[in-house]
Amino acid sequence: MTERTPLRAVRTGVSASVCVAVSACGHTLSSGHEVPFGGLLAGALLILASAWALTGRERGLGTITGWMLWGQLALHTVFTAASAAGHGGHGTALDPGASAGADMLAAHAVAAAVCAWWLRRGEAAVFDHLRLAAAALLPLVLAVVRLPCQPLPPQRPAGPLLPAPAAPLLRHSLVLRGPPLSPR
Repeated sequence: MTERTPLRAVRTGVSASVCVAVSACGHTLSSGHEVPFGGLLAGALLILASAWALTGRERGLGTITGWMLWGQLALHTVFTAASAAGHGGHGTALDPGASAGADMLAAHAVAAAVCAWWLRRGEAAVFDHLRLAAAALLPLVLAVVRLPCQPLPPQRPAGPLLPAPAAPLLRHSLVLRGPPLSPR
């Protein structure tokens, strides 16, 4: 199911907010220092841009999980670079000893899985609600808005109404096959 721009913007904002907030909390807890505001803003803009491209229609759990894994990796890189720049060079995005250890990457992977499951459930609920609302409102809309329709022209058979009997013995028989004919 595809959707119009207002609902797409809401879905994009919600998915980006969930992704950035969970990632920033996990990153802060794992690294021991907060993510600077510039890093949060850069990460939010990056995720908003990619989420806009993906929220054009309903997505499955596999697609959402893949996007969340990519998003968490990108946010980890952005947050680590922003933290390194904001704390006087306490590590870089490419320095595994600084904040890119296995525990940090595992935290981002768990955050991706949790966010993907959470967003998929929310997305399924939104689209189910839209389908139910459309099914409930369609008869009402059709009753209120009477669409002009062209009446179908009456269809008449091309040939004679009844075939002529082939033999004189069948002169008084009727052929009763087929649908009844409409009166002329």
